[in-house]
Amino acid sequence: MLALLDAFFQIVLRRRGPEDLPDSAFLLGLALAAYVIAQLPVAGLIFGVTATAAAAIAVDCALLAGVFWALLLFTGHAPRYRQTLTALAGTGALLALAQAPLVFLTRLANNAGQSSAGPSLGLLALLLWSVIVQAHITSRALSSGYGIGLAVALAYFILSYGVSGMFTPPAG
Repeated sequence: MLALLDAFFQIVLRRRGPEDLPDSAFLLGLALAAYVIAQLPVAGLIFGVTATAAAAIAVDCALLAGVFWALLLFTGHAPRYRQTLTALAGTGALLALAQAPLVFLTRLANNAGQSSAGPSLGLLALLLWSVIVQAHITSRALSSGYGIGLAVALAYFILSYGVSGMFTPPAG
């Protein structure tokens, strides 16, 4: 288990890629389960423990799986799908675990009427790094340059942000 965590951590640091993971349905299921579980604290903070939180996580997983299946199929790299989605889900789980305390601190500061600049900057840095990691995974999965991976990661972020906005409660 530690070797698996290390592999995902090395991908987060861009030292390894999805091709370094086994092509395993079991490992993909494990990574997706970790991805869902890691998102629960953040979804709980944003939506509360509600059906909306569960729906937001389910739609996020379906979007991740569907977009990357279509991308890899369209580009002729469908055989790399399991490894790619495993890498995306595993690294996404690690990054979501780092996100949870920052969301909590932001909420805490806002509820106390204090500045949440520190945790908000941390969230921004984490968001940027997650796009960089996704670009790295995508470029390796497509055997393309980093620019292509970055374009795909940015397009996916915009799509994901738009879809997740449908679940976000109105401000105020």
